[in-house]
Amino acid sequence: MQTIQVGIAGATGPVGQKLIHLLSKNPRYKISELAASDSRSGQSYKNACDFREKIDLPSKIAELPLVEASALQSPYILSCLPAEIANELEPLWIQRGQHVLSNASSFRMGPDVPLLIPEINLSHLSLIDRQRGPGYLVTNPNCSTVFVCMGVGPLLSLGKLRHLSVVTLQAASGAGYPGVASLDLLGNTIPYISGEEQKIESETKKILGSLESAADFMVTAQVNRVPVAHGHTVVLQMEFVDAVEVGHAEKIFQDLSERFPDAYRYYDATSPTQPQPARVLSDLDMRAHVGKLRQGSEKNRLCLVVLGHNLVRGAAGAALANLEALVNRL
Repeated sequence: MQTIQVGIAGATGPVGQKLIHLLSKNPRYKISELAASDSRSGQSYKNACDFREKIDLPSKIAELPLVEASALQSPYILSCLPAEIANELEPLWIQRGQHVLSNASSFRMGPDVPLLIPEINLSHLSLIDRQRGPGYLVTNPNCSTVFVCMGVGPLLSLGKLRHLSVVTLQAASGAGYPGVASLDLLGNTIPYISGEEQKIESETKKILGSLESAADFMVTAQVNRVPVAHGHTVVLQMEFVDAVEVGHAEKIFQDLSERFPDAYRYYDATSPTQPQPARVLSDLDMRAHVGKLRQGSEKNRLCLVVLGHNLVRGAAGAALANLEALVNRL
């Protein structure tokens, strides 16, 4: 198998560091370039970065000099940039013929841009055929939206959904480093994350809709930052048009857990206290952990909880999964 060269933009941040950890375990890809803020250009990665992943920094990565993001030449670029910087640089790379896998929110809602979760809406990757190129842009969702969709998507086969209610419990690491001040968050819950509710509501409908139109059910989201290091939990209530059987929903997630153990883990009634971030998440966890599945107050309602690692499946791992999907398609 030919080794594929990739560059990482925003390599010193938490998502960039997690990408380095993930890619160090994947022989298909080679990190050829790293970029951070222009002020760090020329410094070695080890000198410019406070590396916090639970591995020894690979020596070849440690000695790589940081370059300006605009100077990246790799054919595939994993973008971990803030939206305001991605707005400028991602179109530049695409115009050069480079393929961009983006964590940024800048272009997620573009009509020709795949907002991709390969296990849920792989067919949306065909939207790249509508892009002008010569490079392609593929985006991954907001770090909570991905777990909403991995929980809701498989259950849409049960019937027509009328309304989806989402409440999130989002980990401190989702705010970056150093993130929220410790004295604001310890022993506290902050019921506000700027722009997050709008992202969840709009992105969920795009991902679970068709190539031509968003899903027609309503989505209501309320978000909270909680004093958990890693792991976003989403509490979901689904209101269908007609009655649904909770047993059918259980069977769906049991089958997914058996067929795709690297993507799903289901906790049945014998594990009523799961999923808990401190108990079930691992450092490179790509799974949606699904539990607390039950019938709601009426027969057309289902309730469930989905947990996932916000820096892995919610960010770095999501971009890497999209890279795999794009490479396999090209």
